[in-house]
Amino acid sequence: MKNDFGIRNDHPVLNEARAKKPGLRVGLEILVFFALFIAASQIESIPAAISTGVWIANDRAFIDGILPLASSGDFAGVIAFVNAFVKNMPVWLALVSLFATVLATIVGIVFCRVIQKRGLSSMGFVRRHAVREYLLGALVGAVMISATALLGAAFGAFRYTPAKPKWWLIALFLLGYFFQGMSEEVLCRSCFMVSLARRNNVWLAIAVSSGMFALLHAFNPGFGVISFVNILLCGAFFAVYFLKRGSIWGACAIHTFWNFFQGNFFGISVSGTGGSDAVSVFSSETLQTMKLTTGGDFGIEGSIWCTVVMAAALAITVFLVKPKKGLYDAE
Repeated sequence: MKNDFGIRNDHPVLNEARAKKPGLRVGLEILVFFALFIAASQIESIPAAISTGVWIANDRAFIDGILPLASSGDFAGVIAFVNAFVKNMPVWLALVSLFATVLATIVGIVFCRVIQKRGLSSMGFVRRHAVREYLLGALVGAVMISATALLGAAFGAFRYTPAKPKWWLIALFLLGYFFQGMSEEVLCRSCFMVSLARRNNVWLAIAVSSGMFALLHAFNPGFGVISFVNILLCGAFFAVYFLKRGSIWGACAIHTFWNFFQGNFFGISVSGTGGSDAVSVFSSETLQTMKLTTGGDFGIEGSIWCTVVMAAALAITVFLVKPKKGLYDAE
């Protein structure tokens, strides 16, 4: 087949998904995904909500600060106070939130297995060479975020200085991001993109799922046009990489190591959320005021440097990377 750039509608992952249950129209698939995402988000938020409640209930400063605002009816002040307080959450709470994302992965797998009657391999969980695929993806993710961070430093937008990390905490963050990266890939690529491609053209499935992936970040601090474009490119890159490798493991690893190196190596805010609480090998300092070069509150993922790296990665993967050998039957 010509002009498919190695992304074909007869991809084995997509064929297996179609064989179990026919797909829905695009609009219905989007509604189903929204319901799935909301359910997964609510379930994964339970451990963090309980932990946060315990933390707040035992912090006298919170009680002393919020009671006067609540008693005076200053609800805007209450919201602002809570948001500011949560931003300074302890490291262990950030870790609880990361580890809890394993629940979203479980929800996605159960949905595909029980509702859509799909096997794990139709989600990209291919056992053959899984470790090798994951390690390759980890390398790709680390190189991509390093290129982005170093571009920002080379053009004077950021400066990185050595920190004094607690290595055992950094190891825990790496494990936490292992679960977090996998959860987003399972929900957005394994579930949503593959579900879309059962009935619709695979390139349409990539475009729609990538757009939805970008919109899911819309409520993150500092989200804007460039942030949207960058996350859109990121989603498309993950999707194409997944399909060309024939396995979700590599995309999960890229996602994990992109976030981990960003937050816990370079000390940069991850998609505007902070998250790592400065537990990183380096600490980052923003030297410019232009959002175009710094990303503003969203962090480096909202900058032009991320646009350059993501666009290059997507172009290389689409036009130059060939599908994994043996992925398609010989023609």
